[in-house]
Amino acid sequence: MQSPVSFTGPDRRRALAAYGALAAGYDASSHRITGIREAAVAALDLRPGETVFDVACGTGSTLALLCRRLGPEGRVLGIEQSPEMADLAQARLAGCGCRGDLARSSVQEFATPLRADAMLFTYTHDVLQSDEALDNLARHAHPGCRVAVAGIRFLPWSWGFAVNAVTAWRTRHYLTTYRGLREPWRGLAARCRDFRVVRSFHCGSSYLGVGRLA
Repeated sequence: MQSPVSFTGPDRRRALAAYGALAAGYDASSHRITGIREAAVAALDLRPGETVFDVACGTGSTLALLCRRLGPEGRVLGIEQSPEMADLAQARLAGCGCRGDLARSSVQEFATPLRADAMLFTYTHDVLQSDEALDNLARHAHPGCRVAVAGIRFLPWSWGFAVNAVTAWRTRHYLTTYRGLREPWRGLAARCRDFRVVRSFHCGSSYLGVGRLA
């Protein structure tokens, strides 16, 4: 039986087990966030020839979107620790139209000679709650690297209890910690200049933020 979502911090073992089970049906189960992912890609303002990291890319659903904006000289690196999800992402990379690579690793441990001009975070709450992961990403970024982050958040409990309860129930298989969900972007924002939340979705329970790594 899978352990409950905690309020302490990310649990890699639990995440690997969960996404191994979710992989086959993941794309069908995430259709509600397709538009938010597209908005996050657009918010990166990518230019042909740039290098972008798709952080915790899952099945690679945004890889083709990124490649279309980067052109044949651009480069996309997907980072994914779940072997089952990474297999699906690898298949997508084969026809994405730009130079694509996949790091089969946790975000905390991945290493590459590439340096990112931009980074995409879509529904990567566990990564956002890991200082180790965020520090490693910052080490692999060009100065001023653009970031776009989209995901779920909790509303103030004083008036958002009903929405938060639905959010917690719907996402219980997709994250391993509820820690930080009032401001999930806080750790990333602390490493950025001019970070701001620019859009809300789903009655305020999802958000899109942008900034530049300092």
